Amino acid sequence: EGGELGYSLVHAFGAAFDNPDLVVACIVGDGEAETGALAASWNSTAFLDPVGDGAVLPILHLNGWKIANPTILARASDDELRQLFDAQGWSVEVVDARAWADDPGQVHRPLADAFDRAAAAIARIQTRARSDAADDRPRSPGDRLRWPMIVLRSPKGWPGPDEVDGLPVTGTWRAHQ
Repeated sequence: EGGELGYSLVHAFGAAFDNPDLVVACIVGDGEAETGALAASWNSTAFLDPVGDGAVLPILHLNGWKIANPTILARASDDELRQLFDAQGWSVEVVDARAWADDPGQVHRPLADAFDRAAAAIARIQTRARSDAADDRPRSPGDRLRWPMIVLRSPKGWPGPDEVDGLPVTGTWRAHQ
């Protein structure tokens, strides 16, 4: 089961390099996030030049399960996630769709707002770097203009059926694939 996982984020960076007008949105599942290749890719912010490169906007989708096991990052608190990704050059915004488990349509506005804030942050980083010809990257601790990323928390399989053939699906490993 599974496939060749772990390369989505590094491919997103590859597309953004030397392409200053491109913003690459990359959805990363929490199972994929546990692969070695992807875990290393989070550090690619070290190579992203806001003057000559585009930007990468990762959306880390935490639903708690990979093929048949729980995931590590989904069990981390929002503060732990912020600390982890802050060390790798990211500014994390969490959208927790679990609050709307009974009404999936309610997540659209908060998620759209998070995308708007991320786009504005990317524009500020690139404008600052391109107008000031700054050679510093938005990565150093305390830099308010760090590359944005979105963490979307949702139940596994949401908004699919809660049960199939008498077995629980939503929120369990059974929702995978």
